[in-house]
Amino acid sequence: MSVISAALIGAALAADAFAVSVVCGSSDGANRKGAAVMTAAAFGIFQTFMPVLGWSIGKVGSTAVTGFENIIAFGVLVFLGIKMILDSRNGAAKDFPSGMSRLRSLLAMAVATSIDALTVGIVLPTAAGAGNITELLCVVLIIGGITFFLSFCGYHIGRKIRTLDPTKAQIIGGIVLIVIGIKELL
Repeated sequence: MSVISAALIGAALAADAFAVSVVCGSSDGANRKGAAVMTAAAFGIFQTFMPVLGWSIGKVGSTAVTGFENIIAFGVLVFLGIKMILDSRNGAAKDFPSGMSRLRSLLAMAVATSIDALTVGIVLPTAAGAGNITELLCVVLIIGGITFFLSFCGYHIGRKIRTLDPTKAQIIGGIVLIVIGIKELL
């Protein structure tokens, strides 16, 4: 197992989660204790779980998802991005949602930004030397830990730059999600 490869893969996979965490932090008007941890945990958990799922699919047969993972990611991210933009224009999103609505939004964003981790999981045996379950667990814990850390930092960076109008932050967030979706498709 290559720790350096795992760390580089983790940083690359965490880039999308970091960007979305910045938007979450900047649009969260209330000072909720634990919101940064909850945001980082959602992204970190999905970035840990999805490569395991991808690795398992790769062991069974990678043809099951080959060719569709980018389309799925594109669809989910563009849908969420358009929804964020429309919500901001309708005045429905003056603040990041709270309660169950916040949790649903956060989980949807965590799933959408971790679909590329599913694909990476298929190639982890060759990319990071994760040929057996023990090596896989080490690699995915590195990936999840890096994602948690960067998402936590991103949330706080967003809180610091929250001079953005929440409506503008949501529009920017929607655009970020759409751009990430287009990147996935390409």
